Amino acid sequence: MNDHKKFRVGILGAGFISEFHIRVLKTLPYIDLVAVCDSDAGRAESVGRRHGIPGVYDSIARMPEGEVDVVHVLLPPPVHSAAAIECMKKRWNVFVEKPLAVSVSECREMQRAAEQYECTVGVNHNAIYQPAFQKLVEGIRQRRLGRVEHVFVCMNVPLRQLSAGQHGHWMFCDPGNIILEQAPHPLSQIQYLLGDFRSVAALPSGEVTLTTGALFYDTWQISAVCDRGSAQCFLSFGKEYFDFWIYAIGQDGAAFVDLRRNAVQFTEKTRFMPPVEQLYLASKKARNDVGQAGRNLSDYVLGFLKWKPPADPMCRSIETSIRAFYEKQMAGQPPLQGLDQGSAVIAVCEKIAEPVRAVAASRGAR
Repeated sequence: MNDHKKFRVGILGAGFISEFHIRVLKTLPYIDLVAVCDSDAGRAESVGRRHGIPGVYDSIARMPEGEVDVVHVLLPPPVHSAAAIECMKKRWNVFVEKPLAVSVSECREMQRAAEQYECTVGVNHNAIYQPAFQKLVEGIRQRRLGRVEHVFVCMNVPLRQLSAGQHGHWMFCDPGNIILEQAPHPLSQIQYLLGDFRSVAALPSGEVTLTTGALFYDTWQISAVCDRGSAQCFLSFGKEYFDFWIYAIGQDGAAFVDLRRNAVQFTEKTRFMPPVEQLYLASKKARNDVGQAGRNLSDYVLGFLKWKPPADPMCRSIETSIRAFYEKQMAGQPPLQGLDQGSAVIAVCEKIAEPVRAVAASRGAR
């Protein structure tokens, strides 16, 4: 249990994602948001002034050791590990944005630091806290699908930086970086449903050369065997249509989870003959879709009018992820998504990226 009545929390990195974290933290009664730190002092001062955060710093070194209990590491992925370790040396627990790190070796360094300085490390795998995904998890707990045997995830993502030619962004500097940037979302969901990955194979395609000369692959087909079943993951980047869904197949049923539209449809065994069952399931799906669409519209309107906090799936998933981390902190328990889970996802990302990194290395050597 924390020695203080409240957790004193610092924000490390005052960029776009910090607004989501700050918005959530300011609603939690057991949080005192006391510090913000960014190498861009002007940006840190702006965030501190806007949100009434008293401590403003331009480096971790300038932050007094007794200033905070927990730091949210919201910096670019290449510095997650180094920043988290620097915080742990000051005996601060850390909550790190995904990806936890950019290599398995960095994850190991974080593990050693956590053990040496007796610190807790959580990772923001917020995709497992999306409302529709949690409905799937609850359905599985209720045995609506029986034992889940296979999971298929599809993520078709537009990338503004890619289409705008902003190819200097970190995720385009190496052909494997896009996997570290985007794949933790579906991979953490697969891991949550099926357990740790035993083996994985990837088939990248859609090779293009960016304006920087770096290679980029816009399509990835991934197959995996996990502790409790098998999985497939289709990733596509830079396309115009955004889609993100999961299809889970169990012994006694299946479920389609539309993460973009926050909707879940369970298809279970019934007592009806096939034609009647088809009509029953179709009418059930229609009622479910209309009901969820109405709730989505209501949440959007109320959020737009500022009559309630934003309720889109991403905002809600980040909120639930942060709450889950601090609930475990208060109970003196390890986080549900911590070093073990974050490191396992990074290990899979490395395996997936191996083929394209090998191609880039061989061409660079010529």
